[in-house]
Amino acid sequence: MSFGKKSITIKIRPNNKFGRILNLTCRYFAIFGGFTLLTAALISIFSIFGRVVFSSPILGDFELVEIACAVAIGSFMPLCHLRSGNVIVDFITAKLSKNKINLLDSLSSLIFGLVALFFSIRMILGAKDMYIYQEETMLLAFPIWIPFIPVIASFFLLTICCFYTFLLKINHVTGK
Repeated sequence: MSFGKKSITIKIRPNNKFGRILNLTCRYFAIFGGFTLLTAALISIFSIFGRVVFSSPILGDFELVEIACAVAIGSFMPLCHLRSGNVIVDFITAKLSKNKINLLDSLSSLIFGLVALFFSIRMILGAKDMYIYQEETMLLAFPIWIPFIPVIASFFLLTICCFYTFLLKINHVTGK
């Protein structure tokens, strides 16, 4: 995988031990997200089937699908960043040198890492408030703080991935 036309390439299987563990962890999170999304699809299918055949859909199906999709999206983000799957608009940087592109890529990873860390901290505080005030979904009375746990873990993993790619790219730029 590459980070654009002229930037460095991060292999699917990193060379260092930390990178391999990080890659494997991200893959497990993505697999978990895939199963969660599959569950959301099955809930929708069974609810539609129940609505059409028995005139009785699954109670709170949209709440369950909403929660599952949020957890799945969060689970996919670390692997997406590690594999440089984010959308890159490079028409401005197309004529820059390879080192300048790598420097910009490293800075974007650093900024993205700081944003992911900020979101992680804010989600912890939000989940804490939802736990204290016992917020629940409307139909199922399912505690809202519970789905925050895998999303918070995903964002912390995303933060680590961002800082890892920042270090890889900045070391490449500086020649270390």
